Amino acid sequence: MKNKVLIISSEFPPGPGGIGHHAWFLAKELSLIENLEIEVICPKDYSSEEKVLIFDRKANFVIHRFERIKGITQIIRVLKLIKLLKSRNYTHVWSTGKFALWMIWIQKLYSKKSKTLCIIHGSEVNLSNSFLRRFTHLSIKQFQTIVAVSNFTKSLLPGWILRTHNNLHVIPNGLDKSDYIVSNRLRLAGSPVLLTVGHVSPRKGQHRLIKALPKIIQKYPDVHYHIVGRAIDREKLELLSEDLGVKKYITFHGSVVEHKSLWDYYSSSDIFVLLSENQRNGDVEGFGIVALEANACGTPVLGAKYCGVEEAVSHLKSGCLVNGDDVNEILEGIEFCLKNKQFLHDKSLEWSERFNWSKISVYFEGLI
Repeated sequence: MKNKVLIISSEFPPGPGGIGHHAWFLAKELSLIENLEIEVICPKDYSSEEKVLIFDRKANFVIHRFERIKGITQIIRVLKLIKLLKSRNYTHVWSTGKFALWMIWIQKLYSKKSKTLCIIHGSEVNLSNSFLRRFTHLSIKQFQTIVAVSNFTKSLLPGWILRTHNNLHVIPNGLDKSDYIVSNRLRLAGSPVLLTVGHVSPRKGQHRLIKALPKIIQKYPDVHYHIVGRAIDREKLELLSEDLGVKKYITFHGSVVEHKSLWDYYSSSDIFVLLSENQRNGDVEGFGIVALEANACGTPVLGAKYCGVEEAVSHLKSGCLVNGDDVNEILEGIEFCLKNKQFLHDKSLEWSERFNWSKISVYFEGLI
């Protein structure tokens, strides 16, 4: 008898987002296992209808998409999920992302026999709204199995869940190199070339590197900082860079058309910067898969301490961990990465190999 797994995800490619790519790679790897049938239900946000159709046709498993209609989007999502749960005999239902966590109550009503598992990434655990935070915690507690992508993310759970839940696992994020083709060595301005990939937002910490730039420029006058990602807070960062007199040392590239295009940026940079900052509203970096992607290209990572990035970076091997608010530590980290370029290149490649999805998926297979 086949096990039939439904993955409910709050994000999914070809749209952006780490949660979505995590769900995509997980589904892709599990679908290769004999006697295992995978289906995904997810939104089709931040991408054209045509791109979504092309993407879904290439997948070797069934993808059900949520429609987004102003005012009734959540109702549509719930109704479509209910229809699926009632019509399909799923043995397992897995949830990843905030909306998906909340759907445990629907699962308990319409798919009582299926085994439930949730994957928690970080920011969805401790929401700023007290009601939603409590509701999310109660939802997480209902799952038979909880998987955190890092020990940092696990630590965000309230004590009453940590003490009482007896099936809690930590399985790190995975890396997929199937589209790893450096098609175009980019001629990025600057020496050294610093790069950050991710939504331009306080959590990703681009502002921390910008604040350190005046001192970095004193040591490296030709340095240039390249920022790739959806420009949510670009205006704020531009104002900050103008105030500090470093605007000409920064380039905003916006979002890439395809995820595989990121490999060109990683390979063309001297140091990948991920100085993620924990936000008061609960928005945190639970792991930092982009750090591993950079490492897979041999590019060392300057990462932030005190968040999930600590588990994505092997300190002094695949990069360097620093206090993102300490300009001197940031400068010392950059100096270390540049002085040990070949050593870090080799160790970065070794480190990234540990996180291949073909290896990570084995842990999830063991939970089925």
